[in-house]
Amino acid sequence: MSVDTTRPTGPLDDQEAAATVTRITDRVATRLIEAIEQDTGDKDQSIRGASNTFLGGDERHQQLLVGAWISDEIADLNEERLQRGLRPLGQRAEQQTRSRVVAELTGAGPLEQYLSDPEVEEIDVNGPASTWVTYTDGRKIDVGRLWSTAADLTAFQKRMALRMTGTGEGRLDTSSPMLTLQSRDGARIVMVLGGEDEHGVSTHPRLAIRRFVVRQVGLTGLAELGLFPQHLVEPLRALVRCGFTLLVSGPPGAGKTTLLTELLGEVSPLERIITVEKNLLELRLEDDPRHPDAPALFTRQSNAEGEGEITTRQLVELTRRLNPDRVVVGELVEDEALDMLDVASMCKRGSLATIHAHTAEIVLQRLAYYVSKSNTSLPEFAVWSLIAQTVDFVIHIDLVRNAVSDQPAVRQVTSIVEVGGLGEAGGVSSTEVWGIDGQGELNQMAPLSQRHMRRLRLAGYQPDQFSVDRETP
Repeated sequence: MSVDTTRPTGPLDDQEAAATVTRITDRVATRLIEAIEQDTGDKDQSIRGASNTFLGGDERHQQLLVGAWISDEIADLNEERLQRGLRPLGQRAEQQTRSRVVAELTGAGPLEQYLSDPEVEEIDVNGPASTWVTYTDGRKIDVGRLWSTAADLTAFQKRMALRMTGTGEGRLDTSSPMLTLQSRDGARIVMVLGGEDEHGVSTHPRLAIRRFVVRQVGLTGLAELGLFPQHLVEPLRALVRCGFTLLVSGPPGAGKTTLLTELLGEVSPLERIITVEKNLLELRLEDDPRHPDAPALFTRQSNAEGEGEITTRQLVELTRRLNPDRVVVGELVEDEALDMLDVASMCKRGSLATIHAHTAEIVLQRLAYYVSKSNTSLPEFAVWSLIAQTVDFVIHIDLVRNAVSDQPAVRQVTSIVEVGGLGEAGGVSSTEVWGIDGQGELNQMAPLSQRHMRRLRLAGYQPDQFSVDRETP
């Protein structure tokens, strides 16, 4: 057999290199999938051990296993090249191929450079040819094509899903074309199956990543970032430490979870905080040194047989037996609203939660709607009474955008509403105690109610700290 000595043994051209990486990556990923899906039982302990080692998080064993599989595939590729009269891959080409395959299998592939950038907050993949990256300063940039074809992007999605779910129950396929995952660093990853060759729910395969890049900066740090003025730090700190029940509202991406996390950072380390979240752990108080006693609970979806589901309500019932000082029911989405109000009225120190709302005025109506929907037997009066007796304040964040100059949106607290009890004409009475004044600044607009002032005095705070007429820096 003659070998073509005119072909270089150095780096492959871009097209050939991409095809080689795709081939080897797909084959190694297929071996992993087969190892998981195979009924191993007692038949093949080596395959079961290999797949469990890869998925179990032992990085050294992962590297050895993937490295061995890549070597097998490169050897097969070189054999095929020899049979076609071509030289095997040169040392440099092999090293580059190996590095790119490892990045695809165990890293984030073409997204790795953005996920390793601490200033990147969101990544929205709209298809193989368009990926938008949003930075913490509001910049939004289309970085262009990151995958050659929709099939390559779909393969990347499925590999990421397989690697992150571990058990294989959360893989992306035609029977489950939508999947939400959480990375080790807490980022939320949403995948959508799509494209002409897939029985999905979108015109292209999609992927959206939301990272929580602001962590453990405290209320003072958030004020320095411009979320609210410095003179509001002490009042917010007092509301938290006094044990009021607070709702943080705002549109998607406004920074509700970030503010909630930093409000909780003001809670005494002697308090036991139990968090209840739906599917994903976004608060991650257990990883925060400010909270030495903060057990985290999260719901669980049913398996393929429709069994094993654990709901928010079940976890809330469990918290009653876990001796909490506060229970935090992360995000209120429908059924969670009633659970949060129920547990907040039981806790020694109230509760905190987030809720989606585009304006502060609709928050309580949205909450009432969620409560009514989760328990249709509750009369309207009982719904409003439960809200009035439980919720103390609503802190609303807006995405403020200069529409004239089309500048990036800026996160800003624009309103703090005090819930004052049942209204005379039904519903709940409320007062905006902090709001945007005529100069566009957030300042105190009305005094706190005597009911809340009494609690603040008992907690050691002085009335002049919450006076409308006090000077603000």
